[in-house]
Amino acid sequence: MDGGAAGPAEVAVEEFRNFTDGLGKAEAFIRAKCEQFATGGLSIHLKHTRAKDRDFDGYYRLDDSRLVVAVKQGLRYPRRAAYGVGSTSRQDWDGTGLPYHLVWHEDEFGSADELAVFGAGHELWHFLCHTGQRRRDHETRANCNGFLWLAEFKDWPGPGAPVSAQPALPPRPDGDRPDGSSQDGPAWVQLGLFGAGPGSEQRV
Repeated sequence: MDGGAAGPAEVAVEEFRNFTDGLGKAEAFIRAKCEQFATGGLSIHLKHTRAKDRDFDGYYRLDDSRLVVAVKQGLRYPRRAAYGVGSTSRQDWDGTGLPYHLVWHEDEFGSADELAVFGAGHELWHFLCHTGQRRRDHETRANCNGFLWLAEFKDWPGPGAPVSAQPALPPRPDGDRPDGSSQDGPAWVQLGLFGAGPGSEQRV
């Protein structure tokens, strides 16, 4: 698929299971977004994570087309988090280490639903690329898609309301700043999923 908006998916999500006794608004939003894509055979699970070192976890598994987003219970909101959304070349690179710096974007999560939507946007990008519906399957681009979904979800009225069409390539939430001014990341992040995760304060 080369264009931006897709028509209604010919095949719906095969299985969508919410094991949280919550996240109803997030579930409705994710379901609405998925109607744009061909998602036959895809299984989506919303769960609570037991991970001790992160606020949420997730993955898209190609072998059985399973997408999991898991949010930790009992978190306090709002929470701030930073994730890599691009990179800039290291002008001082001497051949050791990575030849680039990550460009970070920091945002605020106001609820567990917002965490779940960000994670689903990230993982759905991997699914879309693996199934040939989109291109450029990179972690930073998946983060951009997560931020794109998050921004829309913050203003979304709720179940039954329309959702925006998925662009061919999600834009960077910082407007593709050419200077990479935040390339070293904010002072307080939690290392984890997608490069840096939300939650506990940990200096890096």
